[in-house]
Amino acid sequence: MVSTPGQDAIEAEWQRLGGAAGALGNAVSATECGLSQDGCRRQFQNGKIHWTAGTGAFATAGDIGAVWAVHQEEAGRIGYPVGSVACQPSPSICQQGFQRGFIVSTGGVGAFAVYSPYSGVWTAYGAAAGRLGVPIAAEKCDASGAGCSQRFQRGSIVWAAGSGTVALYDPYYSVWAANGMGAGRLGYPVSNERCTPNGTGCVQQFQRGYAAWVPGVGTTLLTGIYSSVWSNNGSESSRLGLPIAAEACGLVNSGCFQRFSGGSVYWNAGNGAYAVYGGYAQIWSQYGKEAGRLGYPVSGEQCGLTGPGCVQSFQGGYVYWAAGIGFHSVYGVYGQLWGSKRAQNGALGYPVTEESCQVSTCVQRFEGGAIQWTAGQGTSLRYSEWGYCRALNVGATKYPGGGAARVSFAISQGYGTTPVTFTNCVKRDGKYVHEWTVGGYAGESGFARPGVATGPTTGKYSPTGSYSITLAFGLSNPGTSLPYQTLNPYSRWGGRLNANYNKYFESSADVFPDENMWYYATRPSGDYRQGAVINYNRPPDSNIVMDAGFAIFLHANPVPTWGCISLSEANVVRYLQSANYGDRLIMGVSNDVFE
Repeated sequence: MVSTPGQDAIEAEWQRLGGAAGALGNAVSATECGLSQDGCRRQFQNGKIHWTAGTGAFATAGDIGAVWAVHQEEAGRIGYPVGSVACQPSPSICQQGFQRGFIVSTGGVGAFAVYSPYSGVWTAYGAAAGRLGVPIAAEKCDASGAGCSQRFQRGSIVWAAGSGTVALYDPYYSVWAANGMGAGRLGYPVSNERCTPNGTGCVQQFQRGYAAWVPGVGTTLLTGIYSSVWSNNGSESSRLGLPIAAEACGLVNSGCFQRFSGGSVYWNAGNGAYAVYGGYAQIWSQYGKEAGRLGYPVSGEQCGLTGPGCVQSFQGGYVYWAAGIGFHSVYGVYGQLWGSKRAQNGALGYPVTEESCQVSTCVQRFEGGAIQWTAGQGTSLRYSEWGYCRALNVGATKYPGGGAARVSFAISQGYGTTPVTFTNCVKRDGKYVHEWTVGGYAGESGFARPGVATGPTTGKYSPTGSYSITLAFGLSNPGTSLPYQTLNPYSRWGGRLNANYNKYFESSADVFPDENMWYYATRPSGDYRQGAVINYNRPPDSNIVMDAGFAIFLHANPVPTWGCISLSEANVVRYLQSANYGDRLIMGVSNDVFE
């Protein structure tokens, strides 16, 4: 009889294994061919040898052979053997490869098939020598057919429809199993484990949440709204970090929260769930968290503000961060007034302190000033000299600076008051910066309200608005670049309703209400010894309107005036020596000058 290739190959393999004296013993059947894939096989006392042209001839025996038989041998899911059994003595592990998987025998554990799709994942992660170790159970599937899993020494490999096959190591497996496995709270795994670069922990994603492991903490579940907030904030790479505790409830107003390594996510009915971390969490904690005056968060961190800056909103206020300033809260009456002044986009800018109280007065400071609250009086606002210049830069003045090289301010804190803060802002590199600030005075009646003419000088009101400076005057030029009118005994400023109204002219007559400028320059108080014309009710700012007001100057002798702005003579000279044609002066009551 002519032998076939399968018979020859099976005979050669039997002889290689020692023939009748070997592990297989004597043959107990003839070679049988015509199997699937044109294969052949032969039975021996202690096992079998199978052959195909594509796989070669290999023996199966012992518990590996028994498991293969249970899996319908070559006609089953795992197919023909593609290699010999390979064993290691300690620990006792034997393994044989098949067309679509492996059968692994472990001393004291038993033998189990690892077939596709589990075999690909198992070998990718180091097979028996890898992190999963050897199989310790056969595949187990849900009754619904939604998924299957196989247990290994240190985890499982899980397959689910639509999710593929994923390695599920301990400690994730134990949490997954404790929560109902695929039919439970988490569902099936949908990704492999991923760890943070700095070694702070690892996380595995499931259909309905995550399981995270942190050294020293263990494994924590992350599901529902918390997992959504966490993933929206950047997952394990975010400032929140990894979860380190389960959800806890029973907070004020039926709230709940979950802690993370870098912060927490808080939930409250009606507000939703938001992350609080970093400096926001520190400031929020100072005020009692959700039970304090700020209440629950109602937004996440929002950046891209001017400055640059960021903000997080809470029920009772806000926590802001700005570069170079740090984190500070704004709430209550401070937040209301600050918000009405364009918040961080206004002259006040960002908060730079928390509220500070003494007896019946509290204050909060900002980049450009402070807001004060006094019992029985309410809130008041005072801008700093830096706030004046900031207002120009952010467009928070109700009156234009006109892009002048210098814009000065004469600001009082209320109507009917005469002291003013006189501040100079000069333009450098396209921005106004503070130059110097001194005290001075406005009219004895204070400022007229916006749009209201000062009227006759005897009304003693200073006008509200923005006015150019194009002319200086005095007894001798102190070195100003402005056109300078040197005064003489005939110098007058027109107050009568005629062609000279609100203009300089010269006359030997001294008729009220024309002003005798020489008299005011040479009398002991020296009011007009040095000064500048504020172009109120006169060109180039406007046409002259009769009886709307005249002789509005910046002059020496720091006392309340009849409508001018007065400083010390030294400060008037200081102003003139650095003045430019077209500089502007913005003047009025703080609340009606700044937006």
